[in-house]
Amino acid sequence: MVVLPCLKSMTWVMENRNSSPANRVAVINLKLQDYSRTASGESEVKFQLSRITLEPMLRSMAYISEQLSTPANRVAVINLKLQDTETTSGESEVKFQVSKDTLGAMLRSMAYIREQLSNVSESQSETPAKKQRK
Repeated sequence: MVVLPCLKSMTWVMENRNSSPANRVAVINLKLQDYSRTASGESEVKFQLSRITLEPMLRSMAYISEQLSTPANRVAVINLKLQDTETTSGESEVKFQVSKDTLGAMLRSMAYIREQLSNVSESQSETPAKKQRK
């Protein structure tokens, strides 16, 4: 039986926050825990998502979440194919397992990231201060 790493944590930062939504990217950092290893077994995966690349990922994760609603399904395997300039094929693959609760937390984070990628930047959206009445 193959034991896949489990998602331990997910953090992210927004790059190009003050630029137009089309130029923004979220840098996602996943920490995976591999319990089949005797050493620490922790690894990190870092990748970027734009508004365009986030949408299909969000749809797929929502579909997987629906599948986990079935009592027989306890965990799901996520298989990410990432563009990778350091490999000869130009892509790398990361597989890990998630529970329904963990996937739900990921979905909420991804939905918030989508908002941040789509919103007009705060510096551009601030309304001018109202003049004080005398």
